[in-house]
Formats: sequence, structure tokens, C-alpha cells
Amino acid sequence: MTDFIEIHDGVLDPKLCRDIIDRFNRSSHVQRGRIGHGVDTSKKDSYDLCMNLTPDWEDLVRLLMDRTFPPLRSYLRKYLYTLIGAVSPAVLDPKTGQRVALTEQNFAALGDPLLDQLVGYFYRYGYLNVQKYIQGSGGYPHWHSEIYPKDASCEPLHRVLAFQFYLNDVSKGGETEFYYQQRKVESKAGRLIIFPAGFTHTHRGNVPESGDKYIITSWVLFQRSETMYGNNPPT
Repeated sequence: MTDFIEIHDGVLDPKLCRDIIDRFNRSSHVQRGRIGHGVDTSKKDSYDLCMNLTPDWEDLVRLLMDRTFPPLRSYLRKYLYTLIGAVSPAVLDPKTGQRVALTEQNFAALGDPLLDQLVGYFYRYGYLNVQKYIQGSGGYPHWHSEIYPKDASCEPLHRVLAFQFYLNDVSKGGETEFYYQQRKVESKAGRLIIFPAGFTHTHRGNVPESGDKYIITSWVLFQRSETMYGNNPPT
């Protein structure tokens, strides 16, 4: 039985990881890390920067989205009901000219040729957040998941997956620890981890003991209903 935690090593090259860390450390936009209701260092003790809201990081936002897409596409294809379960798409069958619902049985023939379009039709990226956890004190010790009510926009309620890049090696401590799966994922430079955003994957970030820890976190969200249903599905 899978635990739905997928790890991809080497997604970011070492030089890119170092460049991101250097740019973060030189930035004047770094702030104390926040959780749903604000700053609470007893639950999350970090220094954060939102790349999407920082003008001089726009180049890296696009680069990281591009690097994320192949592993994300593989994840969604592997767990196919992320694409045909909650919303049941119908596409044009080129043999009959009729619209047919995508199923597990016909997806290879009808869905795979449209896979990139289907992913974009259903899903979007959240903001990318660079985070630094100080050696011996920083961390996210509070057991948490990624879906919760926040404000009128309900953005966190649209989250389906979470993903995280590790920017440096941490030889002791600093793991992402999953409660129900009883699994720890070590911080390794260039590594990407993808996992479900809900309570089944409750997790925490352990205190890095051998050095500071740098990561980039984000989410994969459903498109908002007004966007999804205002457009026609791919054909």
C-alpha cells in the first residue's frame, strides 16, 4: 500500500540551490514565518520570504514551476483519480466524434494525449515560500496539515497537494516527519517531495541540529470554480 509520499532527488542542481539561499540571505523582504492566524514561534519558528510577492524573484518563480511540473504530472498520472475522481471530465473521442467521460480504462487512449492540458485545467500552483530554520532552534514542531478555513477567499480549502524543495543537506535533524505514516524525509539539496495536503498527511518540521535548513514550500490547488467551470475542458 502506498503512502502517497513521492520523493524526487536532483530536481534542482546544487548551484541553483546555493544561489537561492544566497539571494534569500541578502533580501530585505524576509519576515518571521506565519501560520494560519499569524506569527506563533511556539508552533513555527522560521524566517520566510514569499517569492510571488517579491518583484526581484519573478525569474525564479517561473523556473521552479517549470522544474516542478514533470514530477507533478507523474504524480497525478500515477494517482489517476486526482484527475478523474472529484471532477469527471469528458473529452472528444476522435474515433466516434462523441464526448465521453474519462475513466481508468480509457485514459491511456483518450486522456494521456491531453494530460498536460488536463493538469492545467484542474490545478494551479500556490505561492512559493522560501523558509529558513535556524540550527538548534528553528523548526515547525506543531503537527499540522495544509487544508483549513482562513478567510473569504477560501484559498487553503482548495489545496490538494503540498510540495517542498530542500535547498541544503542537513545531516542531523531537520526532517519532515509524517505522523500517520511514521516516516521521516531528510533534507537533501535539490530534493522535491510531493504529498497530499489533507489530515492523512499530518506532518511537522523537526529542528535542524547540524546546521541551518532552507526549503521552498508550496501547494497544488484546484482551480477556483468560477475559473474551471467558466472554461471548456480540453478536447
